[in-house]
Formats: sequence, C-alpha cells, structure tokens
Amino acid sequence: MFAGQIPPDVNESHYLPKAKHFWDPTWCAGDLFLGSSFSHWLFYVTTGWLTRFLSLAATAWVGRIVTWLLFAYAWQRLSWRVISIRWFSIFSSILFLLLNDRFHMAGEWVVGGFEAKGIAYGFVLIALGNLACKDWRGVWPWLGAAAAFHVLVGGWAMIACGFAWLLTQLTTTQNFGAILIAARQQSLAIAVGLSLALVGALPPLLSDQSAPSEVTVAARSIYVNHRIAHHLTFDAFPTLHIARFAFLAIVCWLLNRWINYCANSIQAKMKLLFLFAAGSLWIAFGGLLLSGLAEQGRGVSPLSENLLRFYWFRLADFAIPAVVAIACCAVVGHWYRSGRQQNTQIACLAFAGLLVAAFTIAVVENHQDIRPRADQRSLPDYDDIERTEGTYRNWLRVCQWVKTETPQDAVFITPAEQQTFKWYTGRSEVVSWKDIPQDAVNILEWQQRLNQLYEPQRRYDNGLMSYSDAQLKELGKYYGADYLIVPQRQVDLAGVPTKLKRVYPENESDKTTYVVFEF
Repeated sequence: MFAGQIPPDVNESHYLPKAKHFWDPTWCAGDLFLGSSFSHWLFYVTTGWLTRFLSLAATAWVGRIVTWLLFAYAWQRLSWRVISIRWFSIFSSILFLLLNDRFHMAGEWVVGGFEAKGIAYGFVLIALGNLACKDWRGVWPWLGAAAAFHVLVGGWAMIACGFAWLLTQLTTTQNFGAILIAARQQSLAIAVGLSLALVGALPPLLSDQSAPSEVTVAARSIYVNHRIAHHLTFDAFPTLHIARFAFLAIVCWLLNRWINYCANSIQAKMKLLFLFAAGSLWIAFGGLLLSGLAEQGRGVSPLSENLLRFYWFRLADFAIPAVVAIACCAVVGHWYRSGRQQNTQIACLAFAGLLVAAFTIAVVENHQDIRPRADQRSLPDYDDIERTEGTYRNWLRVCQWVKTETPQDAVFITPAEQQTFKWYTGRSEVVSWKDIPQDAVNILEWQQRLNQLYEPQRRYDNGLMSYSDAQLKELGKYYGADYLIVPQRQVDLAGVPTKLKRVYPENESDKTTYVVFEF
C-alpha cells in the first residue's frame, strides 16, 4: 500500500540496469555508468540473474515482494520480542513508515523500491530483534550479512551496536578483564560478522586503487560537494528537515526517560534499542563535525570529503524513527494490557485509529501521481496535471520508438530531465545526472560529460540546440553517440532550423514533446 507504485522507483532505474549489465555485459555495452565498477557486488550477483528471464519491471516486483516480506518478518519479530501483543507490529510498522517518511533529515528511506539497502535493513532488523533479547551472538552475523549487501547500512549498524555493547559492559562492570572475557565469548560471532562484511567492503575499496591520488581526491570532492551533497553534508539539509528530526530525537529521549521510570516490564528490552539509537546519533554528530570542517575548507579539505562520502547521517534516519515507533507502541501496549479503566483502553484504540487514518492519507498521496517515482523525480513537472501526464506519456512513446526502431548497440545523447532512458529502451546513453559511477576515474569522465551536455540544458532555454550543427556532430563523434534526443520546445526556441537528420517524429509538422535526430 505504501510503496507499491509501478516501477521504476527512484533508485530502481539506477541499480537494476546495473544488475542486468552485470549478468549480460552486451546489454547497453557502451554506457559509462553501467561499465563502471560494481560497488554492491553481492546484490548484483544474487539478484541480477533474474533479469536474464524477466523484464526489469518484473524483476523489480519480485525483488520488492521478497524485500518487503523480509522486512515484515524482521519487524514483527522485533515488535513481538519487545511487547507480545497480537497485531501491535502492524501499528508500530505503520508508525515507523510515517516517521521515516516525514521526519528524516538526510533523505534516507527504508521501504521502497528494490535495491541492496532494502535487503540490508531487513537483516539489521533481525539483528535488533536479537539485540532486544541480549542475544549478542545472534547480532553480529546478521549485521555482517547486512554489510555484505550494503556495507554502509550494515557497517554503521555494527558500530552502533558495538557502542551499545561497550556502554552496557562499562555500566555493569568496572573490571577491564571481565569486559575482555565477555568480548572473547562473542569472538566467533564477531569474526563471522566481519568476514561477511568484507564481501561488501572489498569491491568499493579495490575500485579506486589504480587511480592516481589527485584523481581520487577530485572525484571524491565531486561526489560529496556536487552530486550527493543532499545526503552527505549537514549544510545541504533543509532547515525544516533538521528541525523535525531534532524534534523526533527529543521524543526518543523522553520515551527513554518515561520507560525507565514507569514501565519496568519493557525497560530491559528497550534499553539496548535506545543505546543503539544513541549510537546512531553519535555517528551523525561525527558527520556534523566533518561537514563543518569541509565547509570551512571547501575544495581544500580532502580528508573531510573522503570521510563524508560514507553517509554519516544514514543510520540515524533509520534508527530514531524505528526506536520511537517501537517504544511508542510498547508504551501504548503496556497501558492497554495493564490499564483497568475503560478510558485508558479507549485512548489506546484512538491512538491506533489515528495511526490508520494518517497512514491512509499517506497512501492516497503516494498514489495520486500515475507516474513511476523515478519519472516523478526527473521528468518535467508542471502546474497543469494534463501537461505533466502528457509529457510522461510522450516520453514513453519516444522510448518505445527507440527500443523498436534503433540498433541495440546504438548510443544516445539524452535530455537532462530524465533518468529512465535505459530502463525503457535498453540503449546506452552518454551521460545521466542520476547515474554517477562509483570509481574515481569514471566520476571525472562523468563530470566532464555533464559540463558539455547537461549544463547547456540547465542554463539555456534552447538547451543543446544552442550548439551549432557542426558542434553537435563533433560531440556525437567524440562520445560515440549515434542519436540525439532533445525536447521539442528547445528545437522551436533555437530559431535557426537545424540540418540534422530528424528521425522522430517522421513528419516534421507533427508536434511532440521530444525529437530524435540521427548523427
């Protein structure tokens, strides 16, 4: 209900073509992004084979269902271990979805399209279920499995759980020897977790080993300050996002205090979860300090930029909403089970009713737009709904024409305002803003292509048509492009009729949203 829009979701158009290319290198063979390093190696190995038998959309649906079932199992297990009341996991999961969607700070989401981090978060939730029961031997292997699929999700969760374990040991014993003995008892589980984590950590670490240091520094600056700043640097976050997340963190602290004083039955199980949330906040605080250092020396602080690329705010966006959701429903469940007054039970039922109502509103909002989320984020959006939907339908038409009427090895220069060209056509494109490579050398190449092909579209009303025919042909030759797709309005605004060969629409008098030229 919450995330069941038609594919592709925002990141599905990014990762699933990569997974298909991993298993079939001849598919979109000339694409810069698809030919770059494979950072989520295990995800591509374990899921990309589906694309050999299914379409990208069908693969997305299979992956979504598997991921959501994993999340549902892990969340129900965690909820039941904190407070064993039937159906309460439904209400706590609804509350988590709402809080994660409306109170995040750095744009992190958990339930959505099919990608590596969805699987990783499912394993993190299984680990938190073990954490609530103080089963530390069951925590580390699951966190290692999470890191194998997505090294940052599992790695940060492992650090936060390590913070919770260490703080627990320090508060229960002052004997350093006893702490070492406790650590030795978990050594096998920790070793298994770290070994699994290496599966996720080694591919991205090895991808930049051959690049010169100056190339690596420049690429990381582009990644942190230019492309992913809205997820990585504190100064790029909207003030509203910071304020609402701070409010939720305060609510988390208040719930912790209340449970410590008034609900002993759930205190023991929530204690470690609150420490896990606190660990995520300390990690985010480290990101805040690094953001300050990077801002003070923008472009001349390679160490700060190198560290900021590890998404320091990601875990807090998940942990705080998750712990608040579990804690709120645990408190209400405690009231409902122990309250003898009818008013208490009515209030608890009202809480459940408000959650369902808020969730219903969110679901309706999520399904109001007929376009897939990837197209919602990238295609032009107008005040006129009919024009917006017409642009989307015309984008599907031109992509269908490309898929049926052009060679499979054709390469295209595509409009800046889109990210789904490869998804719909199965053809390579010279560059896409969404599809930033993961290795340093290709990031610099990606930036150069953006400067020549994306910036003119962003700065000038007539976009790429501000170039002369000779310049466009030279760009096509330089990048090995066979075709050029531009919005019709840019052709109309250019003023000087182009002599490039127009292949779509065939009749030049036809007015469509997009025009295709052949070099």
